[in-house]
Amino acid sequence: MQWLEATEPGELEGVRYAVFGCGDRNWASTYQQVPRFIDEQLAAKGAIRLVSRGEADAGGDFEKQVEEWSARLWPEAMHALGLRSSGLPQQERSALSIRFVSGPIGTPLADTYGALPATVEENRELQGEGSGRNTRHLEIALPEGAAYREGDHLGILPKNAPELVDRVLRRYGLQGGDHLMVSASGRSAAHLPLDRPISVQDLLSHSVELQEAATRAQLRELAACTVCPPHKKELEALLQEDAYKEKVLDKRLTMLDLLEKYPACELPFERFVELLPPLKPRYYSISSSPKMRRDRASITVGVVRGPARSGLGEYLGVASNYLADRRPGDAIAMFVRTPESGFQLPELAETPIIMVGPGTGVAPFRGFLQARRALLQEGKALGEAHLYFGCRHPQHDYLYREELEQYERDGLVRLHTAFSRAEAGPKAYVQHLIRRDAAKLIDLLDRGAKLYVCGDGSKMAPEVEETFRDAYREARGATEATVQSWLEKLQSEGRYAKDVWAGND
Repeated sequence: MQWLEATEPGELEGVRYAVFGCGDRNWASTYQQVPRFIDEQLAAKGAIRLVSRGEADAGGDFEKQVEEWSARLWPEAMHALGLRSSGLPQQERSALSIRFVSGPIGTPLADTYGALPATVEENRELQGEGSGRNTRHLEIALPEGAAYREGDHLGILPKNAPELVDRVLRRYGLQGGDHLMVSASGRSAAHLPLDRPISVQDLLSHSVELQEAATRAQLRELAACTVCPPHKKELEALLQEDAYKEKVLDKRLTMLDLLEKYPACELPFERFVELLPPLKPRYYSISSSPKMRRDRASITVGVVRGPARSGLGEYLGVASNYLADRRPGDAIAMFVRTPESGFQLPELAETPIIMVGPGTGVAPFRGFLQARRALLQEGKALGEAHLYFGCRHPQHDYLYREELEQYERDGLVRLHTAFSRAEAGPKAYVQHLIRRDAAKLIDLLDRGAKLYVCGDGSKMAPEVEETFRDAYREARGATEATVQSWLEKLQSEGRYAKDVWAGND
């Protein structure tokens, strides 16, 4: 981007290009900003656009948006290069082969993420009796060499549930203790343990995602391998736009679900493994401060469990249930990641801070408050701090209640709590409290305070941001353009940091 800004007009004459942008509408204020900038700059500096810019939303029908744009791109690219196309689609061939062997059990390594083995020291429930939900607090003993700061994330490499792996074994008539050798070429198999003996159980447990919604590419392969004509038609019908969104994407219908439903599908096991995406790490905001103990870190995990949208039994989040089942002494694979959002305490302890963290969004702020206690003990002067925390019921899911109230008694923070399902008082969310305190909060931000928002990025975070926009508009009589400029300035100065997610499992 810096290079494009500095490029002179006309310098890119003769260059032909196309831009496709990947984004997530949960972050509406920045959605597609970078792809749009690149597209406009290339054209302004003399390059020729082959096809109009494409957009894909990670929260929508991503694959379809890619396919539609690609269908426009390739004819233009072929024409520009003077090439002729046969027009015949090439059938994909498996680049992966598996042979079953006898040998020692191997475990896939986490080299890609530089993961290290750590030990669970404590795993306790945070929810009160009668809440009907589970939120776990895990204390983790860090391996030598691992270090973190308040606001960092702990990346966890989870493991698929044994029940999920057993479903695959039953469908393919395999034994978990069977050993195999995976051979493949290319980056698409980089997540698999190649050319060494590994058990089927370990391969399916540690390497591949089994619970993601089936992609169109997977559906096409399933249909092509189905020998029963009526079932083949049913699978092909799922490729239609409305059917795919309603019956596959929205219901999170997996390739495994479909293989179980259609026994006439003869998709080979090696192709099934090849079509599955890599098992991704899950990231959790660290809920402790190294100023308390450098060799320990804690995370706060909301356990995802409920009726499957597909109607096929119960859905269990991969990572949250894996972590919920860990016992003291169990080993996990982890790594530390510092988010690029600048989600750290201000360098100057006297800088005021405003923290918004409903539910498990309170996690990093627990670490902030631990750090503030340590700074106070060092004799540092602290700026005022406000924490806006929301939950359903004060007796059920007020996470870390005793700790937070003690921090307030010690003068480390001012608590503002909202309860959406309490017996007494009106239904309230953190947005209502922010609106109530709007004048004070805008004044604090004008005096250099730093604003943090952590938690649900699909609804809570955008609504909180809109509440602050409204507050500034009303307090200053500002136009929409002035409000936007104010918000962008907070971000550019590192005084507005977000740690938000659309969902976690």
